[in-house]
Amino acid sequence: MSRMEIIQESPLTDELISVYSIIGYFLVTCKELGMDKLHGEHLAAQAASQIMKISTKQAEAAYYNASELSKKKGWGVGELIKWNKAKSRMNSPVAEAVLKKIAEGERLNNHVISEIQAFGYLSLAALELNFLSGQLTPLEMEFNYQLRTLDQNEAFAIGLRFLGIESNKN
Repeated sequence: MSRMEIIQESPLTDELISVYSIIGYFLVTCKELGMDKLHGEHLAAQAASQIMKISTKQAEAAYYNASELSKKKGWGVGELIKWNKAKSRMNSPVAEAVLKKIAEGERLNNHVISEIQAFGYLSLAALELNFLSGQLTPLEMEFNYQLRTLDQNEAFAIGLRFLGIESNKN
């Protein structure tokens, strides 16, 4: 079955998943899209920060209004200039202090969110980091594909490693 068939047959759902797994899925999604490693890490860290401060209802609304959110960004030279500035800021690793703050966030411990909410957080993070509006659709498609094909325990371990947390799961 092709990637497109898997994505079309399995839209994002309300299935609940650990936030640590979601972070792992974000990282693998960025890697599979060929994003610069640091850009993907910044996007995952920003999404985790969004999870800590924005309600799940707001994230779900962001998912359902993704086309409206990307229209607000605008098109053209201004968007490209903002993206180039954002890229230059993401050319260094995510600060250890930021990762530590995320890892210690109580909202992440034993917290679960739906696939739809997870993509809402990812969209909000991408917009916050000035990703181009045209990048949202490939992000959503690849995220959905990874949810269907990457083992959740593997995603969980990737998320924990990224945040510097030792996995208690074997």
